Amino acid sequence: MAAFPFAPHVLSLPTETPHTVRLALVGDLDHEIGDEVLHQVLRALHGGEDVRDLRLDCRDLGAVDSAGLAVLLQIHRRASGDGTGFHLDHVGPRLERLLRITGTYEYLTTPQQAAPPAGSAGPAEEDPGTLGSGA
Repeated sequence: MAAFPFAPHVLSLPTETPHTVRLALVGDLDHEIGDEVLHQVLRALHGGEDVRDLRLDCRDLGAVDSAGLAVLLQIHRRASGDGTGFHLDHVGPRLERLLRITGTYEYLTTPQQAAPPAGSAGPAEEDPGTLGSGA
C-alpha cells in the first residue's frame, strides 16, 4: 500500500513518474501535528532515489494555522534547497484564503520546477499564458 509508514496525516499516493513523490495531507495542519508532518514529508523526500518533484495533495487538508503554514514554507524551502520541484495540488478555498491573506499564495502555488542537472543551462521559461494578454 503506502511506500512510507506515515502517520494518518500524510499518505503516500501513486505517481506516474519514477522521480516524483506524491503525498496527501489529510486533516488539520496545526501546531499539534505540524512537526510530525514536516518529518514525514522530509523522510519521503530523502527516502527515494533521485527525487526531482514533490507534489502535496491538499484536497483533504482541513484547517491550517500559523504553525501549519510554517510547515508548508519549510517544506518548500527544503525542496528548493535540494533542487526538488514543489507543487501544491488541489488547494481548497480555506487554504487559498490563508495563503492570500499571508501573501504566500503565489510563492507556494507557482509550480517550482526541479533544478536542472549540474552543468546544464536549464530549460527556458515555459509559460504560454504570458504572451498576448491583450490588456
